[in-house]
Amino acid sequence: MIVVTFFDHNLCKFLLIPKYMNEEQFSTSPDKASNDEASETTSWLSGFVDIITAPAELALRHVVYPARVIVFAALLSTFAATFVQFLYSKNDAIQDQMYAMQARGFEKMAQKQGVAEGQIEEQLDKLRKEQEFSLPKTLGVSLIFTLLSVFLYGLLFWILQRLFNSEPPPVSVIVALTNYTASISVIGFIITAFMQYAANSIATSPSPTLFINATENPYMLQFLGRINPFTIWEYLIAGFVVARHVGMSKTQGYAIGATALVITLMLTGGFAFAMASFLG
Repeated sequence: MIVVTFFDHNLCKFLLIPKYMNEEQFSTSPDKASNDEASETTSWLSGFVDIITAPAELALRHVVYPARVIVFAALLSTFAATFVQFLYSKNDAIQDQMYAMQARGFEKMAQKQGVAEGQIEEQLDKLRKEQEFSLPKTLGVSLIFTLLSVFLYGLLFWILQRLFNSEPPPVSVIVALTNYTASISVIGFIITAFMQYAANSIATSPSPTLFINATENPYMLQFLGRINPFTIWEYLIAGFVVARHVGMSKTQGYAIGATALVITLMLTGGFAFAMASFLG
């Protein structure tokens, strides 16, 4: 990125400034440049609130520190996932349901492979012990999974908006913008966890999981759990912010968000149906 401060303003048009950024973001005023620099160092963090309260303003903001946004989003999701797992560990009913879901899938696979009953029981005992909450283990596993999902989530939106832009922003910029929605997903994640804790049921959530037997359909539980107001909000607002950032209309943004959600549901749904068929 080249920022001009000592050249004639008209010369900016001929420099290597990405077409998706407007000229107002490259003012030659020293006072404005210093004010912008000061605000940019703090605004990257406030974006996690602005994505909820002022997404239109956030969409037009210059992303100076995409790496910071991506790392913070991953950490935010990691700590939320760890807290939820800790909450589950304090509820015996939910613990039993989670064990039943894992045990059913393990038993089915073991039987198909011809594993002896004694060995299956032994492995199930180990599975029960491994289910006990461990802070280092939960943090480590959650962080690895979250870092991967954060990148894939942002990459999906970059690909979709790339279809409409001959000169798109860098991948890191779009990944950062989309992952500001981590605050939305975390809110939904925690609210759902408290609902489940209060109801003593892993299937309790603002989604179609209310209508299935969670222990009999563990993979369907994961798939249907994505069809909830928070996930829909997250994807639509991510599409909106990305579209407005690159100069597209909000309608196009919502279309990108809806398309990304449909693709995600198709992938997770296909896996869920495949596993359900395999396990019988």
